[in-house]
Amino acid sequence: MDDSPFAPFQMVDAEVPMPAGQPSHVKRVFRNRFGHWRAGWRILVYFLAAFFVGKAFSTPLKVLFPDAVGADFTSWTHMLVWVVGNVALILAGLGLLRWFDRRPMSLLGLGFGPGWLRELLIGLAAGLAMTSGVVLVLAVTRSVSLEFSPNLGASLAALPRYLVLFTLAGAVEELMFRGYPLQALAEGSRRWIAAVLLCLLFTIGHFNNPDMTIVGALNVFLLGILLAVVYFKTRRLWLPIGLHLSWNLAQSWLWGFDVSGIKIDNQLFVINPTGAEVLTGGEFGLEGSVMTSVLSLVVLGWLLFGRALKPTVETVALWARYPAGFGLAPAADAAGEERFTEAFHEAANDPAFLADVDDAIRDFRDADAEADTEGPQ
Repeated sequence: MDDSPFAPFQMVDAEVPMPAGQPSHVKRVFRNRFGHWRAGWRILVYFLAAFFVGKAFSTPLKVLFPDAVGADFTSWTHMLVWVVGNVALILAGLGLLRWFDRRPMSLLGLGFGPGWLRELLIGLAAGLAMTSGVVLVLAVTRSVSLEFSPNLGASLAALPRYLVLFTLAGAVEELMFRGYPLQALAEGSRRWIAAVLLCLLFTIGHFNNPDMTIVGALNVFLLGILLAVVYFKTRRLWLPIGLHLSWNLAQSWLWGFDVSGIKIDNQLFVINPTGAEVLTGGEFGLEGSVMTSVLSLVVLGWLLFGRALKPTVETVALWARYPAGFGLAPAADAAGEERFTEAFHEAANDPAFLADVDDAIRDFRDADAEADTEGPQ
């Protein structure tokens, strides 16, 4: 497994013989050289499954709560829409992994294995630190001034509602753009291609938000890439979800900015923008500020070229069984395993760590061998 999410991969020689039992040329339209379903079909089936699961849950809810879709964005009633979205995307991902891909459901990235809480807390802290850093610069340069809300009690009472709202909304977006579709597309192309394509869709999905600007669109794209890198660094969704949640909650409820052009009430601080809109973000919020652009690029560079984040031993071993990109052998294959071990020796420089990785890979291979005796994978 490459330590850098967007580092170039060496293509596997086209003349390498395909494994025994490789599907015929006709069937290869549907399956790759390793016998896995191709990314396009997997993504199509995923969204079809999510659609039908969502319909199954939303139909009775529309009878009980007919105004849920049209309700105020921050209302408890409207949150039912986000609940249905999360349920549909999670169940579709787990269902495809279990019965279509025949892979462990923990690959979706929401397992509660070792390190999940740490990754979530890092994400929460990072989102708070990033927004606070931008606000600090704006305050020091006198581009904005802040004061406490005159109705502090109402602001504090609103916090649980906004916490639930931004958790649900952030989880939906991460599941859709950094979840199963990103994972499948990265395997069917390259990580950087998958990240760019899905982040473009992520950005386009914000075009209808109020007061969208060119800088706002650029920042939404950059933040999407940042979240994709964080996912590839950890191969789980906990840190991206925590970062997404904290970013939205901190910039809106805590610091008093609009979030992607959406206004909320009962914020802890009230801001008074005095600087240029390109600095303050205007009505679009912090995501419309060039200071957010600078911050995103700095953090992105640090993530890409640093070694601050890495997946857990269990996650590494789990993903080592599958190709990292189109035409690439799974890292647990003979040549791939050597490359994988070398990369982590350089990253960890810890023989005990490597021994744990080797043991975990051996456990997964044994489990895979037992599964092969029961049926095709």
